[in-house]
Amino acid sequence: MPTPSARCSSGAGGSAFVHAPDEPARRGRMVWRAEVSPATLILTPAPSDFEVVAPIDPVVLGTILTRHDDADDTWLVIGDATGDLYLRFLNPLAVGRPAVLLPMDAAVELRLDVALRFLRRQRGQRVGLLPRALQLTPLQRARQIQLLLAFDIHEAGGTSRDIALAVNRSWQAALPAVEWRNTAARRHAERLLFDARNRVSGGYLDFLRGK
Repeated sequence: MPTPSARCSSGAGGSAFVHAPDEPARRGRMVWRAEVSPATLILTPAPSDFEVVAPIDPVVLGTILTRHDDADDTWLVIGDATGDLYLRFLNPLAVGRPAVLLPMDAAVELRLDVALRFLRRQRGQRVGLLPRALQLTPLQRARQIQLLLAFDIHEAGGTSRDIALAVNRSWQAALPAVEWRNTAARRHAERLLFDARNRVSGGYLDFLRGK
């Protein structure tokens, strides 16, 4: 787990960075809120009349990649070859007397799959990959990289030609303006930028929700 830097953000009320600002963001692990990500398991203390015999030892579950302590709760990301485990503890007592909180929302079946997966890990049993809805295929990953690249080029002042060159490496981007206007490369670049704006403005949450 990276040690938070002492540097402060001038645009975030002077708060210290959760992620070290000198380290590339792609090396970090994000902590997603459970209400937008069914892959995040919510744990709360079990009622006092239940006999809980399996306290949680995060170290036994795997390598702790990220830990974030808030005023009220704690988030942990635990690494595993079958998929990272995202845990949110609503109370410190949930470590010793764990109970799974299962909101009955639209993603309840995915949440149940994640809870059963956690239970198997807790028991030392073999665990499969994350539910398919919570995985990105190689094709989806490649598409998202293209979208982010298109968005970055546009934000830096680039044109659809620049996007076509960077994403498609298309010879059509070198055509004169009259011919470029009707090319498939221009239409593709503009479609990428349209989808990229939707993704950045909140569409990325669809991936977290398993859609």
